[in-house]
Amino acid sequence: MSLLKKGKLTFLQLLEASGASSWLSGTAWRRDRLLILCYHGVARFDEAEWDPLYLPAATFRRRMELVAEAGCTVLPLAEALERLHQHTLPERAVAITFDDGFLDFYLVALPVLESFGYPVTLYLTTYYVDYNRPVFDPMVGYLLWKGREKGVLDWPEVSAQPYTLDPPGCSAAARAIKRFALDRKLSGREKDELLARLAGQLGVDYEELCQRRMLHLVNPEEAADMGARGVDLELHTHRHREYRGRVRMLGELEDNRRRLATFSPREPKHFCYTGGMHLPQYPDYLKSYGLLSATTCESGLCEVSTNPYLLPRLVDTQALTDLEFRSWLAGTPHFLPTRPYYPAEGQLLEDPDPAA
Repeated sequence: MSLLKKGKLTFLQLLEASGASSWLSGTAWRRDRLLILCYHGVARFDEAEWDPLYLPAATFRRRMELVAEAGCTVLPLAEALERLHQHTLPERAVAITFDDGFLDFYLVALPVLESFGYPVTLYLTTYYVDYNRPVFDPMVGYLLWKGREKGVLDWPEVSAQPYTLDPPGCSAAARAIKRFALDRKLSGREKDELLARLAGQLGVDYEELCQRRMLHLVNPEEAADMGARGVDLELHTHRHREYRGRVRMLGELEDNRRRLATFSPREPKHFCYTGGMHLPQYPDYLKSYGLLSATTCESGLCEVSTNPYLLPRLVDTQALTDLEFRSWLAGTPHFLPTRPYYPAEGQLLEDPDPAA
C-alpha cells in the first residue's frame, strides 16, 4: 500500500471516528448530490483472482449491506437524475449501475440486489448476447493469466516476439493479440477460433471454460427475463466500441437500441461510455440522439451543475476498502484528490464516417 493511500485511509478513519462523516451525510450539501455506484462483475469462479474489477460474491453482498447500514436511499437511475435537478433527492441518495451484462450479473449480483430491494441499471452491450461465446477482449487477458504457468508465450502466427507471462508480459501479449484481430478485421467466429488456438498454446481447456460460460454475456432469454424483473436495460453500444465520427457512433447506438427493444418495452434513454472512453464531441452526439445522460468511470458525486453527459461514478473494485466505500456514501472523499481515470485500451475505433 502506498504512503498516499495510507495517509488517505488514516484521514478518512479520523473523520469517521470523530463523527464528521456521519454529520456530512445528513447535511443539505449531501442531499443535493447523487452517488452513482459502478460495478463490472461479481465472481462465479476465479475471476476475482484475475481481475480486481471483479468482486468476490461475499464482498459485493457486504457492499450492499453497507449501503443499507448507512441509511442510503437507492433510487432508479432515471428517477435519481430527475430528482437531482428538481432538488428533491432524499438523504444519501444512491443509484446502482452495472456495465456490460456478463452472466455473473444475472446469476450472482441480481439475486443479491433483489434481496435488498435495490433497483439497478444494467448498461447492456448486445453483440455477444446473440453470439453467446466468450467476449474476446477480456477472455484474451483471462487465458493469458490462466496459462501463466507456461512461462512464455511464443506464438509466431500472431507475433514474432515471445512474451514472458508475468503481468507486464501478459499485458503486452494481450495488446498484440487484440491488434492482430483488429488489423485482420476478424469476425466474432474467427476471434473465437483465435481464442481456442491461444488456449491451446497455453495448455488451457477452452471448451471447458465455454461449458461453464466463463466471460459470457447473458443470452437473449436471460436478458428478456431481466427486463421482466424490472432491471433497467440501458445503452452501452452494440459491439462495445466507440467511433470518432457522428454517423458511425450513432449507428452503433442504434444497433444497441434495436436489440434492447426486444428485451424490454422501456425505451433506453441513458448511456455508459465503454471503458470510460469519451471524446469532447460525444455529449453533442448523445444529446442529438435524444439521450438524457451518459456515465463515465471518473470518481465523484453528481450535482445539479454536472454535465449530464459526463456523469461521474464510483467504480467499486477490490482495491476499495470498506472504510473508503462508507466514506463515499457519506460524501467525504469529494473533498480529497482522486486518481485520474485512464480509459480501457481499444475502445475507440478510428474508422472515418462513411461518405454521405
